[in-house]
Amino acid sequence: MRRLWIACAALVLLSGCAFQSTGAQGTAYKKAFLQVLIGNCAKVDHQLGTFDPKSHPGRVAEQLSNFAAEARSRPAPDAQRHQLDALLTKFDEAAKQYRAAQAALSSGKTTAAQMAENQGKRTMAAANTAAQRYGMPPLSECPKHVRGAHQSSPPAQVAGGWRAGHASLFGVQYAPAAVLGGQIWVAGGLIGPKHATTKTEFYDPTLNTWTPGPPLPIALHHAMMVSYHNTLYLIGGFVSQGSNVLGTASARVLILNKAQYRWMDGPPLHHARAAGAAAVVGGKIVVVGGRTGNSQQLVRPTEIFDGTSWHDTTDIPDPVNHLAAASDGTYLYAVGGHKISETSNITAVQRFDPATGRWAQLKPMPAAVSGLGAAVVGDQLITAGGDNALTVFNTVRAYNLTSKTWSLLPPLPDARTGMGLVAYRNILYSLDGAAKPGHIASTNTVQTLRFNR
Repeated sequence: MRRLWIACAALVLLSGCAFQSTGAQGTAYKKAFLQVLIGNCAKVDHQLGTFDPKSHPGRVAEQLSNFAAEARSRPAPDAQRHQLDALLTKFDEAAKQYRAAQAALSSGKTTAAQMAENQGKRTMAAANTAAQRYGMPPLSECPKHVRGAHQSSPPAQVAGGWRAGHASLFGVQYAPAAVLGGQIWVAGGLIGPKHATTKTEFYDPTLNTWTPGPPLPIALHHAMMVSYHNTLYLIGGFVSQGSNVLGTASARVLILNKAQYRWMDGPPLHHARAAGAAAVVGGKIVVVGGRTGNSQQLVRPTEIFDGTSWHDTTDIPDPVNHLAAASDGTYLYAVGGHKISETSNITAVQRFDPATGRWAQLKPMPAAVSGLGAAVVGDQLITAGGDNALTVFNTVRAYNLTSKTWSLLPPLPDARTGMGLVAYRNILYSLDGAAKPGHIASTNTVQTLRFNR
């Protein structure tokens, strides 16, 4: 493996059900469990080329921490459980050391940063030993042990067309979606043109079931949500004032407390905003675009949350609201949106690098759209749905991040705007949304598109 073993893909640990690992069944379960670990290890090896760990130790810390948290979120085989615990403890220790390296580096203390980084490397060497004791190959050799492995990964290819998924519990639009611990969450949103909701829900693809989540302390819509530090951050959004659902934009940040199963306040944004977009990039939350409430002003500053506090960085070049955003782990891609007028859609694809604070304009979308969804699958930036204030679209497009070209994918069977769009286990999920523009016709439709990798 290159210089460090890091985990950047969500760890899918088989089923969420309890398993009694006895006899032949227990042995088979352990082998399957190991194959999942090895497969994720191989993906990590591929991802190491996307950034320089020495220059970005904070990214390393975030990914190591996520790996350990995801591993603990699913049941493991009983066999050698103590050894797995030892392995994950090493990841925790290494993550702490790389966070210290990032803090020192940010303060200009290069010697301290180097010392912390060296500690992290030593701890990861111990993790490598623990992994082999658990039954894995050396971490540097994981790609060789992946069943059916190839030297390079081909671009993600669509496997058939869209399919109807398990409908969600209630119809809603402009409710953000995010994946946490193998579950797809939806929070808040509009259930009608004059009514927002405090409801949350989550879908378990393994069990194919929807379950109500803890209610929000306040009804919100057009908010943003990301999975970060092994929980959910719900950011900004509109708060109604009387019958005016666009009454005011919020700077509030709500964090899901999983232990108490309720939402708690986190550090607020510097700039209240709704109908913006957010993604986790390089171990940080990046929030872009959006607008305020009745004053109808676009929000220009980009904000970054480093796990402790928010700070402003470079303004988005073409400010809009009702845009979408997705991340490939290195960059944030902001796509589409409109100005204050709902007929002022744009085609822009704006790329932000949080490591440098620089924005770049990429090849624009073939058509202007707002209210769309976006996600990254493999090396493709996928956009779906949206509207132009008159028509709701079913168009699905892919922007190849390598060849920098746009192509059409199978369209949504049911046109939607203001839906959630997430990718999980190479399946794209389009969740809820509106069948008509104007904050009417909320739906509980779930549509899925599978990719071969």
